[in-house]
Amino acid sequence: MNISYKKLVLGLLFFSTLIRIFLATQLEFGNDEVYYWLYAKYPAISHFDHPPFVGFFIQFFTLNLYFDSELAIRLAAIIPASCNMYLLFLIGKFLKNDLVGLLSVLLYNLSIYGFVISGMFILPDAPLLFFWLLGFYFLIQSLPEQPTKHTRKLLLLGFLCIGCAIYSKYQAIYLVIGTVAYVFLFNRKWLKNIVFYLGFIFPIIAIGLIFYWNYQNDFISYTFHNDRVSLFSFSFNKDSFLREVLGQIVYNNPYIFVMIILMIIAIIKKKFLVAKMQLWMFLVFALPLIFTTIYLSISRDTLPHWSGVSYITLLPILAFFLEKRKNIAKKITVGLGVFILLLLALTFEINNGFLLPKNKETKPELIGRNDAIMDLYGWQQASEKIAKIIQEKGLEKLPIISDNWYPAAHIDYYIAQPNDMLLYGKGELPQLHKYYWVNKELPKLNHKKVFYITDSRNYKDPRELFKSDNYQDSLIITIPILRNKKTVKNIFFYQLSKN
Repeated sequence: MNISYKKLVLGLLFFSTLIRIFLATQLEFGNDEVYYWLYAKYPAISHFDHPPFVGFFIQFFTLNLYFDSELAIRLAAIIPASCNMYLLFLIGKFLKNDLVGLLSVLLYNLSIYGFVISGMFILPDAPLLFFWLLGFYFLIQSLPEQPTKHTRKLLLLGFLCIGCAIYSKYQAIYLVIGTVAYVFLFNRKWLKNIVFYLGFIFPIIAIGLIFYWNYQNDFISYTFHNDRVSLFSFSFNKDSFLREVLGQIVYNNPYIFVMIILMIIAIIKKKFLVAKMQLWMFLVFALPLIFTTIYLSISRDTLPHWSGVSYITLLPILAFFLEKRKNIAKKITVGLGVFILLLLALTFEINNGFLLPKNKETKPELIGRNDAIMDLYGWQQASEKIAKIIQEKGLEKLPIISDNWYPAAHIDYYIAQPNDMLLYGKGELPQLHKYYWVNKELPKLNHKKVFYITDSRNYKDPRELFKSDNYQDSLIITIPILRNKKTVKNIFFYQLSKN
C-alpha cells in the first residue's frame, strides 16, 4: 500500500469535513431541510413524501433532538458524507490502486451533489448515498466473484445496505435492478446459490414497511409519486427536459459530466480497457437511473439531484480513466480549491447580498418573492423579532396555523418551537404533507384565537384563506427582514379571532 495516498485522503476528508461544518453554521435551513426535521420530531415507519431513514439519522446524530441546531441536525449529512469519501477511496483502491481511490475522493468533493446536497444539507439523499455506496462496496467484491463463504457474507451485507437505502429514498430500488441485471447478464452462478435469494429479505422488509404505512393511509405516497413520475406520457415538456439535463451537468460538475461522456466514448471505441466484470458493475448500477430521470423529464417535472447517486457511483471508474493523465491529482486539487472558494463566496453573499440586484418591488406582500436564496436567510431574525414583540406587547402564546408545508416548517422550527407554541396545518393534504399527520399528534385545535404568520415570499391573505372558519383577522405587525440594511422580505404577524 502506498501510505502517502491514504494519508492524503484522510487529510482531504478532514479538510472537507471542516469546510462543510463551517458552511453549515453559516446558513439557515432551506425549505426541504427544515421539513425533514419533522421526520425526527414525529417519527413513523414511513412518511407521505419519503421513507423515514433521514429522520432516524437526525435522531441518531442529535441524540433524539437533544442537540437541536442547524449544525447538529446537519451532522446527519456531514458525517455520513465523510464516510462516503472513504468508501470511494476503498472502491477505487479495490478497482486498481490508492491513486485511483484518491482521485475518486477529489472528484467527489468537486460535485455539488456530493459536497453540498447530500454532504451538508439534511435531505433523504444523505442516508441514501451512504447506504448506496456501502452496499456497492460490498457488491463489487461479491457479485463478480464465485460464491464462497466470504463472498456470500459480503453479498448479504450488500443486500442489507440495499434495504436501508430503499428505506431512505425510493431511487434505491435501482440497486435491486442493478443486482438482478448483473447476475443474469454476467454471473449466473449466483442463481444457483440460496444466499442470493435470502438476501432479498432485506429489501423486501424495507418495501414491506413502506407498503404497510401506505396501506394504513390509502396508499397516499404512491398516488403522490405516480403524479410526479408517471412512466407513460406522450407530451413533451421542453422546460423540464432542459432543466434536468442542465441540472445534471451543474449539480455533478461540468468537468465530471464531460469526462464521463469521454470515458464512455473511450469504452465504446475500446480505448479504455477495464476488466469486463468490474466495468459492467459500474455501468449497470449507475446508468439506468440517469437515463430514467432524463426520460421522465421529457413529460414531467423532475429534479436533477434524483440521479446524483448514479454519478457518484461512476467516480471510481472515472478516476481509473483519468489516472494516466499528467498531474491530474494536482489539477483536480486546484479545481477543488476554486470550487470551495466559490461556495464560501456564495455563502457570504446569501448572508450579506452585496452583489445581488436591488429589489424593485414596492408592494410589501411581494418583496423577495423571486429571490430563491431567501429560503436560507432571515428566519432566525424573524424568530428573535417575534419573540421580542410577544414579550413587549404581552401577547398570549397562541397556537399558529399555516396552510402549506412551506413556510410552515420554517415557522414551526424558528418561531413556534423557541416560543413554546404549537403549529397546526390548516388545509388539504396536498398542501400540508407531513402536517396532515402532525395535526393528529397534537391536542385538538379548539382555540378561539390563533396566530397566523406568513412572509412576502409566500404571502396569502388570511381573509381569503380562512374565510370558511369565520376568523376575524388583525395584523399585529409587519416585520421587515433586513440584509445589509435593506429590507429583503417581510414577515406578517396576524392574530385571528372567532366570536
